[in-house]
Amino acid sequence: MKRKTTTIFILYFAFAIGYSILMPIWEAPDESAHYHLAWSFARRGAFPEPGRNYESHQPRPYYYLAAGVIYLMDQYKPEFSDYFRPEVFKYNLRVREPRYGWNAENYRFLLGVYALRWVNVLFGAGALWLIWLAYRQIIPENEGLQSAALALAAFTPQFLHIMAAISNDVFGVMAGAALFYLATRFWDSESTAATGALVVFSFLFPLTTKLTVLPVGAAVLAALFMRTVVRSSRRKFTLALSATAVFIMIVILGALKVAPDGMALAWNEIVWRLTSFRDDAFTWKYLWTITWQLIRSYWGWVGWLAVELPPWISVVLTTLGAAGLLLSTRMIASSRQIFSSALMKLTWLIAVVTLAAVFRNGLTTIASQGRFLFPAIGPLSLLMVSGWHAILPGRFKDILPGFVIVIMLGSNIILWLTGVLPVYYQPMID
Repeated sequence: MKRKTTTIFILYFAFAIGYSILMPIWEAPDESAHYHLAWSFARRGAFPEPGRNYESHQPRPYYYLAAGVIYLMDQYKPEFSDYFRPEVFKYNLRVREPRYGWNAENYRFLLGVYALRWVNVLFGAGALWLIWLAYRQIIPENEGLQSAALALAAFTPQFLHIMAAISNDVFGVMAGAALFYLATRFWDSESTAATGALVVFSFLFPLTTKLTVLPVGAAVLAALFMRTVVRSSRRKFTLALSATAVFIMIVILGALKVAPDGMALAWNEIVWRLTSFRDDAFTWKYLWTITWQLIRSYWGWVGWLAVELPPWISVVLTTLGAAGLLLSTRMIASSRQIFSSALMKLTWLIAVVTLAAVFRNGLTTIASQGRFLFPAIGPLSLLMVSGWHAILPGRFKDILPGFVIVIMLGSNIILWLTGVLPVYYQPMID
């Protein structure tokens, strides 16, 4: 691994662990519900009913892993992994105040919670590693662009915050990164097995990790279909698709037998998000509201949407990122330089489909957040950086990775100093 890449991973661990320590327990979105699911299975051997935990409809694999971590903690000292919540200020959602009444007297070191946070940090690093491997497939000769794009993904404040919290988001991000890498790795393969595996994973990952991976899977399937039409390899695709259909039916039937309520809830949620709209969804006021919310919560709006980057930083980052995306799109359309490659077009398709899907979700619920874009953070970051990289003079290309690192780490430090420390950390230790 090159020196710049190693440095990025070292800094990622430092800042992610920083978030895990500075954010009091449960202050990350839905953290208490995610922990409660895993804790219930570890202690009681069963998950709570949907009426007792609003995250009960989520796919189970993450919670099996988390329950295993809690079980191991229990072998050491069970009280370190207890499920304990102080007073909940339910009206502090999207308010610049702590949502949980932690203070110097009642705060306790719940080792199981921190252990799960740090396990998630490791999975976040795994996702970044898969993204880096995908970049090596797409732009093998351009190490500077690889480093710049990886740094943008790794040091996005909201990404660091979510990777350092207890949430199944991390499995969704891992699955999205894995699909991105596998698609780039086997794109030119003539193997029917490779094509079939990509189709299987495109269906399977959203069902077993998190539905936020669905746009990435849909984009990969669409790209495979278009590639098949171009290459006229219908026989191989038909065989792969037939095998996949049988596999998916087996998975669905097995899931219906093992967890019928969970499958029903998941299906109802998919239908709800695809077919319903808010009453005010197509008003200019709401369209502006949801767009601004997605922008803010993609770059850095931590906790229960309570503490965020200064708005001007979000505006600057969005302007630079959008300009990079537009430059990349223009160059892909004109088949310029590296942008003419099939893998860069695949990257663009994944990014655009995910952006469209998350924005569509925002027309159903205001709860839609920028973190839903993170399964495609690899493609998004590459496109945002590559547009600028293509038009910069040679000497500026060389310093682009360092520039991205400084800007993004500076944004994290500003978020800590202006929000995380005074709002969350200081009241806890006073």
